[in-house]
Amino acid sequence: MEKSNIAVLIIAAGYSSRMHDFKPLLPFGQITAVERLIQTYQTYGIEHIYVVTGHRQDDIIEALQGYKVHIVYNEDYAKGMFSSIQKGLSAIDETVVAFYMQPVDIPLIKVKTLESLYEAYIHEHKGVLYPTFLGKKGHPPLIDMKYKEKILASDGKGGLKKVLEAFKEDALHVNVSDQSVLMDMDILDDYINLVVYEVMNTPTKEECLAIMLENEVPEPIIRHCEAVEGMVSKVYEGITSFGLNINKQTLSAAALLHDIARQEKNHAFIGAQRLRAMGYEAIGNIIETHMDIDVKDHTPLNANELLFLADKLVCEDEVCGFEKRFEKALKKCEGNDEAQRNITRRLNATKAIISKIENLTGKVFNDG
Repeated sequence: MEKSNIAVLIIAAGYSSRMHDFKPLLPFGQITAVERLIQTYQTYGIEHIYVVTGHRQDDIIEALQGYKVHIVYNEDYAKGMFSSIQKGLSAIDETVVAFYMQPVDIPLIKVKTLESLYEAYIHEHKGVLYPTFLGKKGHPPLIDMKYKEKILASDGKGGLKKVLEAFKEDALHVNVSDQSVLMDMDILDDYINLVVYEVMNTPTKEECLAIMLENEVPEPIIRHCEAVEGMVSKVYEGITSFGLNINKQTLSAAALLHDIARQEKNHAFIGAQRLRAMGYEAIGNIIETHMDIDVKDHTPLNANELLFLADKLVCEDEVCGFEKRFEKALKKCEGNDEAQRNITRRLNATKAIISKIENLTGKVFNDG
């Protein structure tokens, strides 16, 4: 089955009364919320895009000039979202086999989430698929068109949720690492949080955990990553007043995710590639050097060096100090000259980073 048979219903018909502004046209960068969703689905390859309008329809039509979408007007939009779902569903092309039900007030859905739902739909043969983030069900669900008539026949009491509850045996919760499936914008503070989330382009701590679980990272390695994040945060706090160009959120995320491929050969590179594929280029760049790094004495401290150092100050999930860690590593590799050279190179890099910190702060480094 090709994605050419999949549609999306973007529901943008309501009053946005709690927001005290019109949600579909709220800006995200240079585009509006409804445009952001359209572009996401187009990027994923969805051709059947239906935008259900009601309140301020003319403003939405003007904003969407140039987009290849179907505008469906719901004259009964005052009755609530379910009436808009029914109106949009009745307009969907008969060649469509399933549709994403996408409220406009959940605008930052990632392409990877759409892909995860679609892949599960193809391989698991379920009729309703919900994106689930750390056990919490979110939007958009992907719904098979076999339920079209049931939805259209409903009196609307309890909304779409009530209709789909009857088919829970045909439903599947799909784990995703995308917290935005839970992030709607009912009020102004919600919108501000979404804007910040988008600008950062950095996974939250909760998303980092979800990414680790998605990559089947064992619990002991998760605890190690959390310990490294704690250490790198401590080191960062000690140097943050010196004006270094290091983003704390990106650094913390890199620390939490640095070992997502630990069970594979060349895990630093493999992990970096996975993060880049998810759109986290900066995090991937930091992760790639956490095993081996070239420290330049006369350049400012950077995030790569801080992660490398923090990783060398933690043994499993406890702070141990780099001397203890390297002493243990050298002893373990006695008789293996190449391994000893590699370990010694990393030891020298660790000492060089500590020296940079001491020169910067004018204090003896004693963390770990």
